[in-house]
Amino acid sequence: MASSDPPVVRELESLKDRVDDALATFLTARRQELEWIDHRSTTPIDEVIRLFRAGGKRLRPAFCYWGYRAAGGADDARIVRAAAALELLHTMALIHDDVMDGAAERRGDATAQARQTRAAWRRRDPDPERVGTAVAILAGDLAAVLADAMMLEAGFPPERLPAALERYHRMRTEMAVGAYLAVTGMEADARRLAFLKGGSYTVEGPLLIGAALAGAPVQVVARLERYGEPLGEAFQLLDDLRDGDAAAGVSGRDARKLIAESKDALDPDVLRPEAVAALGHLADQVAAQGIAR
Repeated sequence: MASSDPPVVRELESLKDRVDDALATFLTARRQELEWIDHRSTTPIDEVIRLFRAGGKRLRPAFCYWGYRAAGGADDARIVRAAAALELLHTMALIHDDVMDGAAERRGDATAQARQTRAAWRRRDPDPERVGTAVAILAGDLAAVLADAMMLEAGFPPERLPAALERYHRMRTEMAVGAYLAVTGMEADARRLAFLKGGSYTVEGPLLIGAALAGAPVQVVARLERYGEPLGEAFQLLDDLRDGDAAAGVSGRDARKLIAESKDALDPDVLRPEAVAALGHLADQVAAQGIAR
């Protein structure tokens, strides 16, 4: 991060570092708890930690944080911890996606399934592939449990949690529906499938969780929905185009139209101006396809 970078870029990079620090502290403590239960039980959380350390843009935490700030929430450690929880939910999705796809590599390293299958071969387990797959599924399940714990322990007052958790649980349900439709190859509208597969939990869901934690009024929620839904769809359409999984007839032009629609919803008379600048920059990052999964 150069000192000549615009303030919004510096703030986004600083947020990424703060999220990483929060995750490192939380995961270190949880690993110690598992070691106390049984010193042989740390392999699933070690896979979660390994994927966290492999990097990533921390996109979902950024949208959660700026949804909170857009609604007038003040910057503090609580929203950083709540936002960081969404990176653990994303970790679950990545690990389980790799199992469903039979993928051997993620972020330049072996997937949890591939690593644990090799470990089972070295131990001469009777069915190494079954063991490797099972351990990866358990690692993904653990990441989801840790995401819930980190969200609930972020430090927000009890009256703010029900609305945020309602949106959190709806987002997780939409993730499951989208993954099911995708893995079974069922016919679905391309935009709707893009929203369910990744757009819901990448952009709109995190935004609205953050807004709920700030106690956002209805007009702020409406603006964030108008911004988040098309941008989430655009993100997933671009991801599908990169992977060669896009539906017939879908093009980058479709995604660019959605991104323009998203940015048009950013109204500084309704949303905090500093959040408008950050959310606009995040939309530009999606347009540039500069976001790693």
